[in-house]
This record gives sequence, structure tokens and C-alpha cells, in this order.
Amino acid sequence: MSDDDDDQNAAPIFDEPIPAAAPIKKIVVRDKPNPRWSSHFTNKLLTVKKAPIFGPDDIVYTIGSCFAERIRIALTAERVNVGPYVGGIPMAAENYRIDNLPSRPHMNYYNSFTIRQEFERHIGVWRQADDDFWVHPRDKFWGGEAMYQDPYRRAVFGRTPESLMAAVRHLDRAIDESIRQASVFFITLGMAEVFRNKKTGLMACQKPGYAGGVGEEETEFHMSTYEENLDNMSRVVEIITGINPDARIVVTVSPVGLARTFGEDDIITANTEGKSLLRTVLGALARKYENVVYFPSYEIVMANSPVSFREDDGRHVANWVVSKIVKAFKEAHYDPNFKTLAAAAE
Repeated sequence: MSDDDDDQNAAPIFDEPIPAAAPIKKIVVRDKPNPRWSSHFTNKLLTVKKAPIFGPDDIVYTIGSCFAERIRIALTAERVNVGPYVGGIPMAAENYRIDNLPSRPHMNYYNSFTIRQEFERHIGVWRQADDDFWVHPRDKFWGGEAMYQDPYRRAVFGRTPESLMAAVRHLDRAIDESIRQASVFFITLGMAEVFRNKKTGLMACQKPGYAGGVGEEETEFHMSTYEENLDNMSRVVEIITGINPDARIVVTVSPVGLARTFGEDDIITANTEGKSLLRTVLGALARKYENVVYFPSYEIVMANSPVSFREDDGRHVANWVVSKIVKAFKEAHYDPNFKTLAAAAE
């Protein structure tokens, strides 16, 4: 398994109380965040800066690891209009399967490379060729001699090459429409370890073998760098701003730890390096662009460790802390009069 690969994360998010054992008892939204460790320690406090960026007329597009799905579910429960609307894709189970659609309307993108690829595909930098797929030697869905897999999106399989590409084009259209409609983008980064498709040079969606797929022979491991990830995210911001100059972008790091590493270090060491790298990238990104806001969901989770994680695996985030994150996010960044305020500022 890799960063956020767990079907249990689709559970609804309820407003659960903060556990008695949680180190942080208060998540407070302020105009000026707390600068002192002593205040944090004494009051068991974490503060978030108030900065309204969206209102009831905005559509929020979530993209990233499965933590982005948790955020999407919780925001929807808060009556925020959230996309992308992949749930409307026509399904044809006799010909293709698209991850967990239609039951879970989300596609996972675990790293900055695949997120960049999705936005570059949207603006026409590249188009997936009709023969750009992997052949799985065992058809576990339709009983044939083989089935076909999309390298760039999670768990997309076709009974034939033609049916696979039909699924890919359905996804293209749904995601393109959602990107065009969105005014706020919520992006979570999960992994610095990536796998390059040897044939095309593009990055695969996830590690080889995920979701019962192939890719071990087709890919090569790459430990990405700070510079690569900052370049990827800068490109994403510039594409989004080119599509919608008024778009606002929220970024965060997925707190879900690696299930395993493909590097040479212990899993704890590898996970710390990867998350630290991504956190540093997003801090630099928020300072570089005025329309980018870093939201500290990663810090909220880690400050409440270990009770912020599910007891069964110690990696995935418990419902109570996701509900607190989303409520803090909405309090910090949602304003029912946001459109009016923006017009007045002009």
C-alpha cells in the first residue's frame, strides 16, 4: 500500500468531540495567529489566521490524496459546493471500471507531478495517446485473457483498449468541466516518492501494483526533490491563474503516513523526509503567490498525535480531527458576503 490507499476513508465525517487525551484542546481562528510557544503550551492552543477567500457562490475543487477526499466529504456536509463532479460519469461495468465510482466521487492524485499533469492535460500541453496503457496479464473483472490499465489515474481498467480509452475520455471531460467551473482549489500533497513511466516520461498515479494493477516493469522509482516539487506546484498555480485570474488556491500536506517506502531508509525516516520536503515546498509557494494560502491541517493532525490517528493502523486520520479541521477551515476562510466584499474592494 502507498500513501493514502484505503477504502475506509470514505466514511462520513461527523462533528465528534475532542478526546480527553488530545494535546490540543482549542483550535482558534484569529486575525493574528499566536506567535508564542508558551501560549500554545499553557493553553493547549493552535491558531489559524482568518483570511476570507470564498463564499456561498464559489465552487471548491479538491485534488490530491485521499485526505483531499476526506476534506471533500466534510466540506460537503458543511454545505460547501465541492467538485470535481466525476460522479456523473456514465458507468459501463461490462466494459470499464473507474476506481470506486460511482459510490465514491473522487480520484486520488498522490504527488505534485500527477497534479501538474492533470492541469497540463487540461490546457492541451499533452494528450494521452490511444495506445498509452498497460496490459495486465490477468483479467480479474471480465474473464478475458488480459485487461488494460490507465497509468495516470488510480484504478482505471478496461476490458479492451478501446473501452479503457472511453473511460479515460469520460474522466477528461468531467475533470475539464470541473476545473473551468471552480473558483477555489484545495490541493493536498501526499508523497515525494514517485514512479516514472519509462515509455512516456510521465509520472504514474501511484506505486506499481496498486489496486491490483501492474506497472512494476513499466516504471522506475524516483525520489523527487524540493526544486522539482516547487516547480510543479508553481506551474499548477500559474495554470489555474491563467484559467481564472480570480481563483484562490489552498494548499496543505496530507498527514497520512507512507504505508511503505521504496527508498533505503526506515519507514519513519523516509516518511519524515517526504512530508518535511512537501511542507517546505508549500510554505515557499504560499509566500511566492498572493492567491495561495497554506492551511495547517497537517499541523493540526500532528500536534494531536497519536490520538488524531485511527487506532487500527496509526496512519489514517480519525473523524474527530477531520471535523475540527474543516470547521476551522470554514471559519477562517468562508464569508457569506465574500462576493460583496470582493466587489467593494475593487
